[in-house]
Amino acid sequence: MDADLEDTVSPLPAWSVLEFTFSDRNTNSELVIMCKNRRFIIHLFADNFSQSILLKKQYLFFLEVAENFELDGYTVEDFYDWIVEPLLPILRELPESDVGLTLDDFFSPETHIYTLKAHGDKVAAIPFDREKTPAPVFGVCLPDNIYTLWPLFEPREIQVCEESRLFGPPSNTPSKVLLKDGSIAFLKLIRSGDKHSIINEVDKYRTIRDAHLDESLRISRLLGLVRYGRSQVLGLLLTYIDCGRQTLHCAVKPETPKHLRQQWVTQIHDISNKLHNAGIAWGDAKPDNILIDHDNNAWLIDFGGGYTDGWVPKELAGSIEGDRKALKKITEFIGI
Repeated sequence: MDADLEDTVSPLPAWSVLEFTFSDRNTNSELVIMCKNRRFIIHLFADNFSQSILLKKQYLFFLEVAENFELDGYTVEDFYDWIVEPLLPILRELPESDVGLTLDDFFSPETHIYTLKAHGDKVAAIPFDREKTPAPVFGVCLPDNIYTLWPLFEPREIQVCEESRLFGPPSNTPSKVLLKDGSIAFLKLIRSGDKHSIINEVDKYRTIRDAHLDESLRISRLLGLVRYGRSQVLGLLLTYIDCGRQTLHCAVKPETPKHLRQQWVTQIHDISNKLHNAGIAWGDAKPDNILIDHDNNAWLIDFGGGYTDGWVPKELAGSIEGDRKALKKITEFIGI
């Protein structure tokens, strides 16, 4: 490409997937993304590609990829890229709007709705104006008694913070937030289908709080709930860990020195033992649920229950014995 032409092309805008849905009953699908604090909803229909046999074949193939997660070397992320590519000129032209944003700006954003159609052998993005009020991506209604146990915050009271020194690509979904008392928290978004798991997670955090564990113990703790209206909870406010999203899975490399590996093993076992002594199981124990902060200290996170195949046996999910099985594997993963 000519150097002068390169200078005229804007860099690719950062965008993040909020939700992707498709049905096994038809060939319709929907992708929801965020870019520069705007929401884009893209509806897809196989009939829209009927003018191009090749494009229709590509679309139907990508639906198979989505159903199988991976197929013939393609992943669902490749499908997302295929969908968003026709929108890139529009996304490039969006003005920045990241000054003084609150969670209200994220949960109730400026929204643009499109569909994709075949235009010759190209895919074109066309405004789609037959949309009712978009279904909410985030939020569940919890039992009333839960609201009396934790501080409650409205989205407009919480400011979105910019994160630096991140591992991986930038994100358009907020995670680091500033509360009205000046403290920093990590926002865990609650999706509309997460009610059962969130109730379990909140209950586990109540158990942790009531156990009066030492405040220096490096685990995530629940600080409050982001509530919209009288009963809908949009997110959990958790301990903010300054780690740039670096998990143990990312941190362990061939060149990682032995003393650091040993430090992490010691810290992880020490934290787990203190939880177990209080009768608390970690649950979904695995390297992805261990964060390594900027001081190279290990933190245990995610007390929502469940298990991951290959780390915790299904029959021991949510138990201290299941934790111990996983800890042996984590130690092997670290290389000690």
